[in-house]
Amino acid sequence: MRQMPARAPKIDDEVRDLYQGHLGDFTAGRQALAKRLRQAGDARAAEVAGLAKPPLSAWAVNRLFAREPKGVAALVGAGERARAAQRKVVAKGDPAALRQAIEAARAEVERLTGRGAAILTEAERAPGEAIVERLRTNLEALAFNPATAPVAERGWLDEDLEPPGFEVLAGLQLAAAGGRPAAAAKTPPAKPAGKKPATVHGFEEGRRAAVARRERAAQEDAERRERAREAVERRERIEQAKAELRRAETEVDARRRESERADRAAEEARGKLERSREAATRAREALETAERS
Repeated sequence: MRQMPARAPKIDDEVRDLYQGHLGDFTAGRQALAKRLRQAGDARAAEVAGLAKPPLSAWAVNRLFAREPKGVAALVGAGERARAAQRKVVAKGDPAALRQAIEAARAEVERLTGRGAAILTEAERAPGEAIVERLRTNLEALAFNPATAPVAERGWLDEDLEPPGFEVLAGLQLAAAGGRPAAAAKTPPAKPAGKKPATVHGFEEGRRAAVARRERAAQEDAERRERAREAVERRERIEQAKAELRRAETEVDARRRESERADRAAEEARGKLERSREAATRAREALETAERS
């Protein structure tokens, strides 16, 4: 997650608008802004020229920053409340507020994931499961990972965010259940009879499932990229073959025109030769007549 140095507010706003705007306009907009800065002698031109075009899943979050500012603010606020409530629970506070904050954050993650998927469908096409899963992970990171606070403040992503770590999620869930993470290893909470032990186990299962989904999504992405690469190579070969055909046809036309010109020149030469022979014959006859007289 690349952090940009402090800049003039106007440039900050233009960069934010660039990332929150239509993805198809990103490259041209970046080049235009960098060119204008270069012409103005602004040293930040190279920095702007190096801005990375976001992947679809990150761009969907950027559009949510623009179109759902209250929802994103609610998501980030719920995450902040969850972390604050966690600290109180660790100090033997009431876990009810933490549970409410976690539930609020998760509800907003799901709602915004649906909105982000709809935005992608409007702008591009219906996103695949892998892109939707990365979109959800970005939103979870904004909610539960305090390291993403600068991203939430600036309002745009240039790449997908790292998911919140298992320790963060497990700590929140354990605190919400009334336990204290620091003592959990020594004094696990009592398990009600006949029920599954602990929420941490559920988080571990969820983490493994999320890892499996990410690995599957990565494999699917790799396969899609390979198919796209092969399609590009096929199109390039077809275009190359078409270009060679056009060059060959142009050369055939040129040779045919040369042949036609040569045929006309040969015909003209034959006509001249015939006329020259006729003139020579007449000259000989005139000479013979003159000699006999």
